[in-house]
Amino acid sequence: MKWILPTLIAALLWPAAALAQAKEFQDCPECPKMVEVPAGKMMRSDKFGAPEFEVTVAKPFAVGKFEVTWTEFDMFVDATKRDGKGCNWFSLVGARPQADKDWNTAFEEAVHIQDETEPVLCVSWDDAKAYVAWLAEKTGKKYRLLTEAEWEWAARSGSPNNSAWWTTANTPQFEMANCADCPGIDTMGREDWLFTFPVGKYEPNKFGLYDMPGNAAEWVEDCVNPSLANAPKDGTAWTQGNCNQRIVRGGSWHHERAFLAGFRQPTPATLRINDIGLRVARDLD
Repeated sequence: MKWILPTLIAALLWPAAALAQAKEFQDCPECPKMVEVPAGKMMRSDKFGAPEFEVTVAKPFAVGKFEVTWTEFDMFVDATKRDGKGCNWFSLVGARPQADKDWNTAFEEAVHIQDETEPVLCVSWDDAKAYVAWLAEKTGKKYRLLTEAEWEWAARSGSPNNSAWWTTANTPQFEMANCADCPGIDTMGREDWLFTFPVGKYEPNKFGLYDMPGNAAEWVEDCVNPSLANAPKDGTAWTQGNCNQRIVRGGSWHHERAFLAGFRQPTPATLRINDIGLRVARDLD
């Protein structure tokens, strides 16, 4: 319990910008709702307890208030006729390839049929890049994926580089996310159901963003490297390394992903699996 007091103190010292009312906008009826996130500095590390280094996110930017929903992504699919078959479904015996399934059928129907306001799943990094390119063309705005550093800054929303970042500093009532085996009110953790919920069920973080730690894991721009030691210190994407794999951030309905805001998951860019979706970013004018 020794981490509780420092974490609560840190929560009281969060940046004033994080506590202000977030500015929201939406560029088109089909576009995700966006929230302006302030610039700032944070400490990062490869894992909790490892040597830290400072990263500066130099400019404010916009982040999707929610994960991209099934409906929002389906509008892109209708417009582009993109084929997304070949999803992998998690089960008790591991992930099982489903050659004929895509984001329209992310679960066995007997288990769950997604509502239109739930996060889209079975999206590869390539699919995610195509979606943000479509948004950019449609609106004339610079839509993109978040960089890994931006995702961490947005998720932590001013909380420290600490393994307890979402159990105390994020939502004091321990109702923090839809994620399997999240740390919570008892030593075994907690989970709700083994599928997604409509976005926004849980409380937002201090930047006004929902479901950063759970529901669907999220692709970011960066390539895979074994250590963050040489990562950019200015919040930009690290586009050198193994770019056949990309980084996935955050927990999901299936996985708590170590419940660290700094946890990193290398994943093949072509993989479609039913616990990974996406969240978008946009440069501000």
